[in-house]
Amino acid sequence: MSEPDALEDRELTELLEAVANRDVSATQQERLAERLAADPDARAEFIQATAFEAMLAYEFPVADARVASSALDVSDPEPHARKWGATRTGWFSVVVGVVILLVGWVAFQTHHGTPDNAADVVGRFADLSDSRWMDPATQVLSGDAIRTGQRIELSSGSVEVLFNTGARLRIVGPTIVEPRTDNSVYLTLGEVHLVAETPESKGFTVVTPTSKFVDISTAFSARVSPDGLSRLNVSEGEVDVVLEGTERSPRLRAGETLYVEPGEGQVMTRIEEGDGTADFRFPTIQPPSREDYADQSLGHTTIRVAQGRLRYQPGQSGPAAVLLDGRGQSQQDAPGESAFFQDRAYGSFLVDLGEAVTVSRVNSYSWHQHLIDPTHRTRAQQRFTLYGFSGDELPDLTLPPDESGWTRIARVNSDHFFKVRELLDRPAQQACSITSAGGDIGRFRYLLWEVKRNTFFGEFDVFVSPSRAARSTKGE
Repeated sequence: MSEPDALEDRELTELLEAVANRDVSATQQERLAERLAADPDARAEFIQATAFEAMLAYEFPVADARVASSALDVSDPEPHARKWGATRTGWFSVVVGVVILLVGWVAFQTHHGTPDNAADVVGRFADLSDSRWMDPATQVLSGDAIRTGQRIELSSGSVEVLFNTGARLRIVGPTIVEPRTDNSVYLTLGEVHLVAETPESKGFTVVTPTSKFVDISTAFSARVSPDGLSRLNVSEGEVDVVLEGTERSPRLRAGETLYVEPGEGQVMTRIEEGDGTADFRFPTIQPPSREDYADQSLGHTTIRVAQGRLRYQPGQSGPAAVLLDGRGQSQQDAPGESAFFQDRAYGSFLVDLGEAVTVSRVNSYSWHQHLIDPTHRTRAQQRFTLYGFSGDELPDLTLPPDESGWTRIARVNSDHFFKVRELLDRPAQQACSITSAGGDIGRFRYLLWEVKRNTFFGEFDVFVSPSRAARSTKGE
C-alpha cells in the first residue's frame, strides 16, 4: 500500500472513531462528508461501522430501534438501544442524520440515476410491504428493475425481489444487500429469506462477510449482525456452507441452523433441541460424554466459578464440578445436578485444562422445566460468550475478557436461535456445539464461559485433537 493510501486509511479510521465516540468536530464533519461523497469504499465502511445503529436512532422511536437492533444482535441489544436512544434528540443525532442523508443521496444518484440499458438487469422488485428506505428520497415501485451491483438499503418493512432465474428473495428491514448476479447477492447487514424452486435458481448464493450459503434445494434464511456474525437457517431442502480455505463444506438440512463468527478462525456454532429425556438425544449433537478431554475422571482438568456466586445451598445449585462429570441431569428439574448462579446475578465458569492443548470442539448442555409449571423454562436458555487463553498465568479476571488478553471464541444466545416469543417457544432441553471450519478452534489452556443468563447447565464437554487426547488418556 502506498504512503498516501495508508494516510487516507488512517484518516478514515480516525473519523469513524470520532463518530463512534460522539466527539466529531466541525472540521471532521466536513472532511467526513467529503470522503463519503467521493469514495464508495469509505461509504461502505462507514455504513458497516456506524450508520446502521445511527440510522435506527435517527429514523425511529426508541422502542422501534430496540426491536430492530435485537433482531440482528445475538448479544445484549439493550445497551445499544439506550445509548443511541439517549442521543436521538442531541446534536450527534443531527450530525449522523445529515451524513446518512448524504450517503443516501450519493447511493440514490449511483443506483437510480442510471438508465435500464446501462447495467445488467438481474431481477425486479415484486411485493413491497410498509417499506421505508435509508435514503428518504428513494422511490421504488413493484416492477422496477434491479441491476448488478445495485445496493438495496431498506430501513424497515419488507420487499420481495424476483430474480431472472425464478429465485424469490424477501428482504426484511433494516437490511443492506447487493445483487452480484442474477443468482447471487452480497448481504452486508440484516435478514433475507430465499425460496429457490426453479431449476435455474438452484445454486443461488448468499455471500456474507464470513461465508457463502449455497442453496441446494428450496428455501433458507440468512442474517448478518452489525459486527459480522452470520447465521443460516434452512427451512426446506439443503444448503452448503462454503468457508474460505476449507476443503469440505458443511451441509445443513431442513430445521438446522448454523452461526459463523467473523475472523480467520471461522468458528461455527450449532444449537439444537433435545428429546427431553435423560438420554439427551439431539439431531446432530452427541449427548454429554465421558470421553472428552475435560472429563473429571481423567484428573487433569478443573473448573471453578471465576465471577459471581452459584445459588449453592441445600436443595439448590450443585457445585461447578457437576459440569465435568460426563452426564447431564437425570430429570427436567434437578437443581443439585445443575450449576446455576444466584437469581438476577450472572457470572463466569473457568475451566483449566492443565496445559495448552488444541481444542477442536466445545459442547454445553442445559435442561430445565419446572415440575409444576410447564411454561417455566427460563433456566433452559443458553446465553454466554466463550473465551480462550493459552498462557499459563491467568489474566486479571476482574477486567472484561475483551480487555485482558482473552480470545473470544463464540457467542451463544439460544433464545435468538429458537426465535423465542412466548414461554413455550423455549425448548426445555438444549445443546450447543462450537467447532471450527478448519478443524481446530485454537490452542488454549483456559476456557472461560461468561454467562449472561441464570441457566441450569448440566455439562460442559471439551474435545481436543485426537493425538493429544490419546496421549492424555494414557496418562502422559
